[in-house]
Amino acid sequence: MTFLLSILLPFSFLLTDSSQLRLQQDLQKDLNRLQQSNSYFISDNSNLSPTVQSMAEDLQLFSLVANLDLSNATYIQQQQGPHQVHRWKFDEGEIRSIVQIQSNIDLDTVVTQRYLENRAPTQHRIRNSFSFRTYYISTASEPNKLYYLTEEEQGLLAYHLGEKQVEISYTSAKDGLSDILPKYRKEVQQLIAGFQE
Repeated sequence: MTFLLSILLPFSFLLTDSSQLRLQQDLQKDLNRLQQSNSYFISDNSNLSPTVQSMAEDLQLFSLVANLDLSNATYIQQQQGPHQVHRWKFDEGEIRSIVQIQSNIDLDTVVTQRYLENRAPTQHRIRNSFSFRTYYISTASEPNKLYYLTEEEQGLLAYHLGEKQVEISYTSAKDGLSDILPKYRKEVQQLIAGFQE
């Protein structure tokens, strides 16, 4: 199945006009990165032993969405702080909207590390840049049914398929990722809540 997906993904990109929708490129990049490495942990609320193979099967649904014909959609682009929002709205069909949020965020912070033993706390300065892309896909029956979060250098961080929630944790995570990710997710959730009708 993964082999078939890796063959179909490059060709499916050529079939549609998705010049601004980056989902297909992110799917390919993230899946290839996961297949070439084993320094991560997969948490899946619906599967006790998730694998890259089970994730590849899940991601096929995202690939179908990525290859929709966007020429019949109403397109809206806007900038909100560090977030560039692209929205495609469909009047007909099962998929009603695709939202792509591109966020470029610089982190410059000091974290204090405390120890259980009697050692003095230490402080570390963290400076890093993050380029997140988040996708929300709404269907006729459920808003934001599909969710996909990736970071340009780190790769896939999470995806949701309805109630199914999958999170990826990396053994060598990008410096500062754990500090910025909760705040970023909260900002994006507030942003997407403003789009609900």
